[in-house]
Amino acid sequence: MRLGPHELGIPNEWAPLRTVVVGHGRSTGPLPSLETAIDPISRQHLEQGTFPGSAAVERQLDGLSRLLEDIGVEVLRPADLVDVEQIFTRDIGMVIDQTFIQSRTIEQRSQEWQGIAPILDGHPVHELPEGVHLEGGDVIVLDDALLVGVTRKPEWRGLRVARTHTVALDFLAAQFPNREIVPIELHKDDYDPLRSALHLDCAYMPLGGGEAIVCPEAFIDPSQLNFLKKRHLRLVNISVDEAAMLQSNLLHVGPDTLLIDPSFKRLGEELQGLGYRLLDCAYDQVGRMGGLFRCTTLPLLRKD
Repeated sequence: MRLGPHELGIPNEWAPLRTVVVGHGRSTGPLPSLETAIDPISRQHLEQGTFPGSAAVERQLDGLSRLLEDIGVEVLRPADLVDVEQIFTRDIGMVIDQTFIQSRTIEQRSQEWQGIAPILDGHPVHELPEGVHLEGGDVIVLDDALLVGVTRKPEWRGLRVARTHTVALDFLAAQFPNREIVPIELHKDDYDPLRSALHLDCAYMPLGGGEAIVCPEAFIDPSQLNFLKKRHLRLVNISVDEAAMLQSNLLHVGPDTLLIDPSFKRLGEELQGLGYRLLDCAYDQVGRMGGLFRCTTLPLLRKD
């Protein structure tokens, strides 16, 4: 399915969701090994023998798609590619305002763009300059700012979980001069999910009422965490164990409504206490692959 004209627009993370690309797992290829695993959560489940089968993942992705369609969201799916994992669409591209940016992902994921490209046929696609690495999970869109997860430490640049480097900040500043560009540095580790946040949305998620979900232990620079404390009305803290379960990786379908896995009981009760409506969607099998609701969705249009 292709988009019609003039149907791109993402002003923030919580405006009513109208059109979204949801990943699928119809032909994911061979099971990764410990050597080829590209994030510590996947690696942990491979070690424990709990890495999910493709059928279980596909059922949960299709369940999410049906839930979104039932509440009136237009759902698009990537074109089928043989033996290519197409689950985590967020990192393949991103919409900021009315601009679609094609990500430059790690080499293991470079083929995934071929499944997204047909959806954007007829729409301008901005490619990243050579040498700029940027994935959608590291970019959080606020009304007037872009918060960007970046890796500064030279000794971490070669890690598989270091997906966005500081040169991306200059690119975003040039593309979006009316937005403040705010770098956020998180701990990185290729092997331990309790010492690493793959992307910014694995440790931070703004909420439509002005609060934010945050894992304080994931932040390197206390001043950046203090920035978030001043920016938001309240921080809803999650532990490193909850962050490893991707409990910040939720998805707004409207300012007061979010998708959540029903097993996130403590967080769910706190969000409901703040007045949020939660839509339960089982996503535990997907989560074992290192991503959750935000990771598997690429919003194209949010509009009141």
